[in-house]
Amino acid sequence: MGAPREPGPNGRDRGELCWLLIRSFFDSRRQFNGIFERYEGIVSRFSSHLATDRSRLKLPADEVLDLLDLRSLEALRDQVVAGLKSTSHELFRARDETDRFDHLVSNIYHELSILKEEHYTLKEEHLRHDRREYDRFFREISEFYPKRLRHIRHLYSRALKRLTELLPEMGRERILIRSLYLMGEEHLGTEFPGGMPGFYRRMYPEGGEVEGYLAVARSFRASGFLKEALTAYRRAVGAAGSGKARHAARAEEARAGVGSTEALLAEVGGAD
Repeated sequence: MGAPREPGPNGRDRGELCWLLIRSFFDSRRQFNGIFERYEGIVSRFSSHLATDRSRLKLPADEVLDLLDLRSLEALRDQVVAGLKSTSHELFRARDETDRFDHLVSNIYHELSILKEEHYTLKEEHLRHDRREYDRFFREISEFYPKRLRHIRHLYSRALKRLTELLPEMGRERILIRSLYLMGEEHLGTEFPGGMPGFYRRMYPEGGEVEGYLAVARSFRASGFLKEALTAYRRAVGAAGSGKARHAARAEEARAGVGSTEALLAEVGGAD
């Protein structure tokens, strides 16, 4: 489907929606990875302790119930992923079509719902003390849990790939580029290969990190935020480095931006 369509009926700025989408996607992916790694860690420890291949591992009931944190699953689905799904619908979903990213996010929500309900059912069967029913259910979930968790992880990987393809179309959105500059590192963390520099390289294929800082600097300066613009121009100069021919024009713009913005700040008495 390509670029995000125009904002929905509530009239929110598209740049705001793009920022909410990116923030909630990476926040939810980080939370899911925490749930997945916790599950894998518990299973691996028991497998090692009992000297049993994990495919033949049978855990005590209490330990099975501890494999997944029901509250963490609920918080992930009901708070972060639900918000991600709503924002994705608003950006991408139309009457006759939707983007692949939106479809993948809906699948993530659906799969998390199934995982949560299965874990809740397991807990209820355990509390009823019906050993035969619990054993039957345990046999089912011993295969279900790892498959479901790995499938969700795969959906996140596919969604990330599609989101990466959409980034160049989002790189002109004022609210998005400022929010990424100010808060991107906090929310992307280690979730995006290469961190913010890597993110900028995907968003601005021609200019990469240098163009990312320049876009922010231009935006701040156009709105009269001179100190913020000066910092961004200086970061663009630093990112351009020395002797990199392909960034020569951008480096020149960044250095000129530093000089002219410093002069403007001096006029208003705000130079650093």
